[in-house]
Amino acid sequence: MNSYQEDTKMITKDELIQKLTNYTVEHGMVVLGAILILIIGFWLAKILSRATARLMESKVNLDPLIEKVMVRCVYLLVVALTIITVLGQFGVETTSFIALLGASGIAVGLALQGTLSNVASGIMLLALRPFSVGHSVKIGGKVIIIDELGLFVTQAHEADGPSVMIPNSKIWGSEIVNYSVTDRDMRRLNETVGIAYEDDIDKAIRTIQSVIDADIRVLKDEPTRVDVVSLGDSSVNIIVQAWYKREDWWQSKLDFTKNLKLALDEAGISIPYPQSEVHLKGSSNG
Repeated sequence: MNSYQEDTKMITKDELIQKLTNYTVEHGMVVLGAILILIIGFWLAKILSRATARLMESKVNLDPLIEKVMVRCVYLLVVALTIITVLGQFGVETTSFIALLGASGIAVGLALQGTLSNVASGIMLLALRPFSVGHSVKIGGKVIIIDELGLFVTQAHEADGPSVMIPNSKIWGSEIVNYSVTDRDMRRLNETVGIAYEDDIDKAIRTIQSVIDADIRVLKDEPTRVDVVSLGDSSVNIIVQAWYKREDWWQSKLDFTKNLKLALDEAGISIPYPQSEVHLKGSSNG
């Protein structure tokens, strides 16, 4: 009986040692495989992110900020796939894990909807470049000068100094008029001058044309126009159009307004105030 018990104990110890050996070998290989996958995964993440950076620098002309974001996204994507693969090595149900990550991503996306919208708009602005730093643009009816473009907001200032910070989604969803970029780098002066009905129209047109001809900044190769455009309530309205270089336009507009008033005064042509005629009908009693 004692001999049988000793044999039983001996067999039990051998089996236990065998099981421990098998377990160590089996799971040790899993751990080693996981470590190897992690090393290869992080190595691939660095290689692919660097390759992406070189490709974008040589082939695609994008903003450096977008390049950094894209390179970072490639790196994080490879790392995420590596971690999921390692979890699969340990028997974790990766399908459920991926579904959980997807659901979490949707929840975070909904919570950060406004922020993500700003980021998406910022990427579009940086990629398409409707304006650059230093440009004068009109957004939502307000003219501002751009100071800095970011992923979340665009920093700018108004012409008279106040600082402006605009969420990118507000900019991308609005009409953008860039005054610093014009067709053929020219800009047209568009003015309407009102003269009195009693004044000589042809004389007024000759006087306005002389102001345009005297300005050396007017582009002589481009057409100018001085014509009657409408008959207003208080004045005959004459449209004035002339082309300038973009950088000359604003000062030329100011100078034209001043010189036109002086020329019309000298020619005896008046610029009438808005006025209305009121006729009263009286009644007699008795």
